[in-house]
Amino acid sequence: MKSFTAFTAAGCLALAATACSTSGTGSAGAGGSGQVLTLAAAGQGPAKAAIEAFQKANPGVVVKTTFTEDDASYQQQIRTQLSSGTAPDVFRMWPGGGNTMAVRDLGKDGMLADLSGEGWAAGLSADLKAVTSDPAGKVVAVPVTVGAIGAVWNDQALQASGLAKPTTWPEVLRFCKDAKAKGVVPFALGLKSAWVTQLVPYALTASLVYGPNPGFTQAQKDGKATFAGSAWKQALEQYVQMRDQGCFNDSPNGVGYDEQMRMFGQGKALGVVHVLSAVQSAREYAPDGTTFSMTPFPATDSVAGTYLPVSVGIVYGVNAKAKNPDLARRFIRFLASPEGQALYATASGSSPALSAPGFRADALQQPVLDAVKAGRSTLYPDQAWPNPKVQQEHLTSIQELFNGTVDVPAVLGRMDKAFTSAP
Repeated sequence: MKSFTAFTAAGCLALAATACSTSGTGSAGAGGSGQVLTLAAAGQGPAKAAIEAFQKANPGVVVKTTFTEDDASYQQQIRTQLSSGTAPDVFRMWPGGGNTMAVRDLGKDGMLADLSGEGWAAGLSADLKAVTSDPAGKVVAVPVTVGAIGAVWNDQALQASGLAKPTTWPEVLRFCKDAKAKGVVPFALGLKSAWVTQLVPYALTASLVYGPNPGFTQAQKDGKATFAGSAWKQALEQYVQMRDQGCFNDSPNGVGYDEQMRMFGQGKALGVVHVLSAVQSAREYAPDGTTFSMTPFPATDSVAGTYLPVSVGIVYGVNAKAKNPDLARRFIRFLASPEGQALYATASGSSPALSAPGFRADALQQPVLDAVKAGRSTLYPDQAWPNPKVQQEHLTSIQELFNGTVDVPAVLGRMDKAFTSAP
């Protein structure tokens, strides 16, 4: 049986909207410069909850924050600041590899402080170390949450429709047809926010590619497998089939993440295929009393053949040139603590990556735990990809696929070319 910590990968999978904001508690001079910590994150809700608890536990400490709600903007912003020496002391990253703000890429460039000597780092499993370490093997990030990609449901909207959650691929297509006949969107989709484009393919390939063949990515690296010659082709064809079957709202390329979550939260769409943390955004638009649940998204004719993509979702690191490294490490220790883990996981709609006895799974999180326990979980595929170009090509090409300007073989050919290109 696979352990929960075995699923340790995430790509560009965080809440995304459009704005950047800054905030802080107190003035920059409060308590002296030694008591001021600077921090940046993509998505502010869970981070704010952790910051408030940290400040409460450390009287006199001021955390000056910058929150950027769009992942691409955040990645570019922090990368630029790291190069110019103006980056904050602590910042949110992505585990493993896959994009320019992922642990291995930043670690390779010497931008992260070595955290190997921290007590929590010594207790990391080999799987967790694999996505929180730099190429030299030094632990440079603390894992905070574990998330998943599944079919997330607006319970009240689904109940009102009289439809049942699909458990096989044929049932998905029938569900879409029946929902459309009732005048409701089956699954909201916001491809204008590029990172959303990958979610349905990751859900489908969990069952079609990576569940049946966990060694697929290594086979690609060995030159023995390709995207184009694998069930990735079937997954993208099914994505197009969903589009043509009316499974999504009109013009997904013109709909952004925020509009997608509004549609879902208000019950105008019955569900989304998404990261579980997206529910936090949907709740902002949902009527009081709305509840949400999750089921693994099927891709085959067999219920037993359905796998759930599960991954470490959020990690934080310390700037190698932090102006207040001691306080930065203290904040990292708080994130690694049972209190910090439970708090961040609860606020983000995720599960904790490290031990947190106080955390209680809900209708969103319990299926994740069940899938892992049953050995029906896979990694997010991008985390093991050899360079960020593969994911970038994937995101852009899916938008073009929905525009009808490329076909499935062209998308997979581009991804194969990116996979074999130099980092």
